[in-house]
Amino acid sequence: MMRLTHGVAMLLLCSLCACKGADGATGPAGPQGPQGPAGPQGVQGLPGPAGAGGTTRITATATIGSTGGASVVLPLAAGTDINRPPSLACYMGSTTSPVWLSVAGAPPGSTTTAFCGLVFGNGGWSAVLTQGVPGCIAAFVVVY
Repeated sequence: MMRLTHGVAMLLLCSLCACKGADGATGPAGPQGPQGPAGPQGVQGLPGPAGAGGTTRITATATIGSTGGASVVLPLAAGTDINRPPSLACYMGSTTSPVWLSVAGAPPGSTTTAFCGLVFGNGGWSAVLTQGVPGCIAAFVVVY
C-alpha cells in the first residue's frame, strides 16, 4: 500500500509543478527587421475600353453669302476616305447677338430650311451650310 501512496504523492507533486502561473507584462518591442524581397509579378489585367474616336477639334467660321450658302474646306487631317467622314456640328448666328442656332439636316428637296452637311471632293472634306440667312455667320465644329 505504501507503494500506491508513494505513487499518488509523486503524481500530485508532478501535477502541481506542471501548472503554469499567470503571464508577466510584455517586454519592449525589438528593432525593425530588414525589408523582405519583392513578391512575384502579378497577372496582366484586362484591357481598358477603347478611347474616343476623335481627338482633334476645330471650329471654322464663314459669312453666309447672299445666296444663303457658306462653306469651308477642312484640313486633310480631318479625313481622306469618303466612307469615314469626321463628326460635324453646325451653328448659325449673328455678330450682334449672343444666340447661336443649331443647324441640322433638312428633308430632301427643301429650299426653305437651313441645313448643314459634309461634301467630299478633291480627296478631302468640306463643311457646307445652305439656305442660311445672308450676312449671318456659319460656325462649323469638326471632330476627327
